[in-house]
Amino acid sequence: MIADTFHAWRHRLLRFCTQLLGNAHDAEEIVQDVFATLLAKAAMFDLQRDPGVLLFTLARRRCIDRRRKHRTTASAVEPIAPDDRPRLELREALASLPRVQHEVLLLTAVDGLGYRDVAAILGCSLGTVASERAAAILTLRRRLAP
Repeated sequence: MIADTFHAWRHRLLRFCTQLLGNAHDAEEIVQDVFATLLAKAAMFDLQRDPGVLLFTLARRRCIDRRRKHRTTASAVEPIAPDDRPRLELREALASLPRVQHEVLLLTAVDGLGYRDVAAILGCSLGTVASERAAAILTLRRRLAP
């Protein structure tokens, strides 16, 4: 059961954690840690019900803990090819959003989760999810407007 869950959710969790942490190596460690926790404490979790909410909640908490422990300074800026500039601008605009808006946008727009699931993962109301998503989109439109 856990192996099936791993194969079904690993890539989505990895993408989510990479976006939150900005580091694929740390994201991989987080995802592995989430599944190691599931293996060690399998009796505590009900993967039949809704594994996505459980997995994203565990991953999000570990990402928050990782960011707290490793407050990083800005890394050296790598040269950007002209073709990559729009993607870099989008990445920077996403990273500049408040944490909750960033997470709501990632979970709804990128991972395709519904508002109820996102509310459960973040521990907030449906209204909060809707308003934070709308605010994030508005902010991105303003920052990325020509």
